[in-house]
Amino acid sequence: MQRSTLFTFLYLALGVCLTAIAFGYPNLPSGLQTSLLISAGASYITCIFEPFLRERTIRFYRRRNSSIILSSLVIGFIIIWMIWQVQSQNWTMEAILQVLPWLIGILLYAENIVIIRQVNSEH
Repeated sequence: MQRSTLFTFLYLALGVCLTAIAFGYPNLPSGLQTSLLISAGASYITCIFEPFLRERTIRFYRRRNSSIILSSLVIGFIIIWMIWQVQSQNWTMEAILQVLPWLIGILLYAENIVIIRQVNSEH
C-alpha cells in the first residue's frame, strides 16, 4: 500500500471545506455552488490518487536536475491573481468563494516543491 503524506490530508481537508461551504450556504448562486462542488470532487480524487502520483513525480524528477523556481513563481502568480480578484470585487463573500477552488492548484505546486527538494537532497 502506498504511503499517505501530509498533502493527502490537505487535499482531503480542502475537499471537505469546499463541500461544507457549498452545502452550508443555500443562497449561493447555482454556478458558484457547482464550481465549489466540482473543485471538492477534484480535491477528493487527488487525495485518493496522491500517493500514486507522488511516486510517479519522484521518478520523473530523479531523471532530471530540477529547480523549484517555476513552481514558486506559479504559486506566487496564483496568490496575486486571487488577491486581485477578491480586491476588485470589494472583498465580498461571493468573490472569496469564487477563488477558493484555486487552492487546489496552490497545493499541487507546493507538493511539487517538496518533491523536488526531496529528490535534490538525495543527490
